[in-house]
Amino acid sequence: MQPLGTVLKELIPELTSVSEVERYTCEGCGNQVVVIEAPIIGGPNKGKLTRQKRGCVCWEIEQARIARLEHRKLKIEYMINRYSTVNPELENACFENYERLSPNLEHAYSTAYKYVQVFSLDKPINLLFSGMYGLGKSHLAYSVCKELREKGLVAVFISVPKLLTIIKSTYSDDSDYTEAELLDVLSKVDFLALDDIGAEKVRKEEEGDSWATEKLFEIIDGRSGRHTLYTTNLTSEDLRRKVGPRNFSRMMANTKPLKFEGEDYRIKNKRF
Repeated sequence: MQPLGTVLKELIPELTSVSEVERYTCEGCGNQVVVIEAPIIGGPNKGKLTRQKRGCVCWEIEQARIARLEHRKLKIEYMINRYSTVNPELENACFENYERLSPNLEHAYSTAYKYVQVFSLDKPINLLFSGMYGLGKSHLAYSVCKELREKGLVAVFISVPKLLTIIKSTYSDDSDYTEAELLDVLSKVDFLALDDIGAEKVRKEEEGDSWATEKLFEIIDGRSGRHTLYTTNLTSEDLRRKVGPRNFSRMMANTKPLKFEGEDYRIKNKRF
């Protein structure tokens, strides 16, 4: 019995014209690549010589890379949908229904709205909304988050006390994700709104900073070079004491502070 290659060459004489043109090591995949030249067997271009590569797997590597990125994207979206939480009071919050009850709040609204309009991944800017409760800091922060999502950006809104609880939950053996994976996601999203920073419970360790302070530093430090918005009910000095000088310094880097002033809209005209 004749070898298959011999039979094919007898049936298709053009195969005898196959020749090796070049041999080299691919810089992309590292494989040995052979370039062959062979005539087209049939069709209008029959007999025309073409060159083909054999041994290079760069295309396969690229497809695997794309698949990994898509898998990571889906994983991030799942984690964001799971962890980006708002209380029912904020679910319908948007720029359109924000109550601008004073010139100060009008300025805050304008600043937040412009922040969305000029948002650029290449030019990260942070915001810090401070002031007493009931002035719409969280409302505006969530409005920013929603608008950025509508622009197709990856934006997360979460309260700091809730976030710390979620981080602790990753220490459980049956947790779907590790602490490192969660922090990695939060460090890479396009926009992160950390609501009510300073409201978390802080228990000082015998030596060094508290666990909460350390986790906050990891999150804030990981956000360097990315857009972050903070809201707090504390004054600058109180916030500095609560989160620690190191965290406060990181927070204020490239950050525009906005102080909200006015009357608690939740109890306005509800005296008893």
